[in-house]
Amino acid sequence: MSDVRIQRISRELFLGAVGGGFGVLEPWVTDRLSAIPEEEELPAGAHVYEVGDPPDDFYFVLHGRLELRWKSRPSRFVEGPGAFGMLDAILEHPRSHAAVTVVPMQLLRVRMDAWLELLEDSFPLARMAVQRLVHSVAGLEEGLWKNGSPLPSPVPVAFGALGSPLDVVERLAVLMQAPPLRDAGAQPISDLASLCEEVSFANGESLFESGAASGRVFVLVQGRVSASKESPHVSWRGGPGQVVIGTAALGDTASAWKATAMTPVRALAFRVDDWLDVLEENFDMVRATLRSLATANERLGGDL
Repeated sequence: MSDVRIQRISRELFLGAVGGGFGVLEPWVTDRLSAIPEEEELPAGAHVYEVGDPPDDFYFVLHGRLELRWKSRPSRFVEGPGAFGMLDAILEHPRSHAAVTVVPMQLLRVRMDAWLELLEDSFPLARMAVQRLVHSVAGLEEGLWKNGSPLPSPVPVAFGALGSPLDVVERLAVLMQAPPLRDAGAQPISDLASLCEEVSFANGESLFESGAASGRVFVLVQGRVSASKESPHVSWRGGPGQVVIGTAALGDTASAWKATAMTPVRALAFRVDDWLDVLEENFDMVRATLRSLATANERLGGDL
């Protein structure tokens, strides 16, 4: 097999690991993407990085097996094809674990600064990166709920006249405390707040049904909501300050859920497409969203 063919396969595997495929990207993005990863061959027992090292890069295993070693949690093994080291790089904190090869292996090393520059220039690629983390966090959340772990407590939303429609400032306050929006910055969240619709539901009324994706995200202002999905069965209950069904509301599994008001409910609703439009216009929000999702992924025990 030619070196060009091997390189092409390596890049396709890499792109698959970070969330997409070449078919949805413009040719210039493909060209730049192909130039970013650097291939490395390492012997067994090599240390890719140590605890405390700067998170300047993330990596992708082409072939072989690698051990991620933490001081306070069990080790995890990564086998090709698979990515690792991305969470520390997104969060910009020193390595929380060491990475050591188990057998001779091939790696792709990606400089984080070059990756972020490309994300800024190509929103389709940025959207892939965000949605991959959305999918990962949503899966981790659902796993906890399935196992009976409690949800975060509702956050009271206090306003002078709660019975009257929320103004833009009040909408901003609601959205800025709802993950993964809370660290996205006032200006982009103001843009999103202006696109929100304030909605209400009677006790027992459906917010949305499974199999009929509404494409909307509901941030609760008053009342409580119960939601569930099948295959596997998972339940969710939440109140003020929470996003109905959590991170899944922003991703591709939202249509599997149904949600019903347990009490009279008020909420702010925005379309996922509007959220993506605001992300496209504000790369700082893209970076903040990646950091927020990476923080949640790390807190929930995920690895990337």
